[in-house]
Amino acid sequence: MDGLNRSHAILGTSDKCIAAYPGDWAIALTAFDAIVDTISSRGERNIRIGDLHCSPGDTPHVETILAPDEVIVRTRIPVTPIGKGSTYLKIRDRESYAFAVTSAATAILLDGEFVREARIAVGGVATRPWRCVDAERSLIGERLTEDAARTAGEIAFEGAKTSEQNKFRVPLGVNTVVQALMISKKRAQA
Repeated sequence: MDGLNRSHAILGTSDKCIAAYPGDWAIALTAFDAIVDTISSRGERNIRIGDLHCSPGDTPHVETILAPDEVIVRTRIPVTPIGKGSTYLKIRDRESYAFAVTSAATAILLDGEFVREARIAVGGVATRPWRCVDAERSLIGERLTEDAARTAGEIAFEGAKTSEQNKFRVPLGVNTVVQALMISKKRAQA
């Protein structure tokens, strides 16, 4: 925890774990309230992706709520008009085969110039796929300007716990959210 920690998580950490969730797919699925269907000897379950991954707390070895004999058999993504104005932006050290330094899955549904619905999830910076509900709420009923997007990005990273080596990820993460939201806006208006 006190050694090389440039790539450690800054959101959702605990005294026991600062490992960043490495995936991309679940970040976008979290933004869209996807559901995984599972099967086990006890039957079937439907789990929201946002509920599938666990925060580390005192049990960092427990990464999901899946039982040992439970298997994911299907992923369902709800059909929604907000998908038109969506994007996934990944910032990484190398062009390919690299984990995200920061990423953002965003989606915007506009009513004229005003945000009717917003989705924001960030990756590369948290111990699990991280949905930014307060940041989303900050956009509802507002015009999506760069300033509004920056405020949402700052809200998304409130409470980040950084070290000297990874504190650069907060402003980078905020900028990633801003860029992703502006891309989403262009797509929503198309």
